[in-house]
Amino acid sequence: MSQENVEIVREAMDAYNLGDKDRWVQFMDPELETFPVPEFPEPGPLVGPDAAWDFYQRFGETMAGSKLYETAGFETAELIDAGERIFACQRTPLHGRGNVEEIEFNLWGVHTFDDGRWVRTQWFLERSEALEAAGLSE
Repeated sequence: MSQENVEIVREAMDAYNLGDKDRWVQFMDPELETFPVPEFPEPGPLVGPDAAWDFYQRFGETMAGSKLYETAGFETAELIDAGERIFACQRTPLHGRGNVEEIEFNLWGVHTFDDGRWVRTQWFLERSEALEAAGLSE
């Protein structure tokens, strides 16, 4: 089942990047819990696919609204199968405006599944913390 969970993450992220909310939601449990990183101003947990989708949209709008950078969307840069948990790196390339250097902004997520349904996501700023939460090590 765990390789199927990896594929679900890939397909859901493809749907998200295409703006296909209906397709994205079909992978999510109705009681999906999303935990933003503590440093974010969003309260957590967010409950339900609609709350998660809206949070991700606001996050993307904030990144796109930067005076220094343009975003190039989100990329799933790494997926590691940890059974009922999937470790993922979401990369956002930020292309500098004018003479500002390009940078990458990475968030690491641990996506938890229950019988093929995406039930929980917890986000981290540090890769090592996400690996530990997924039950993995470097």
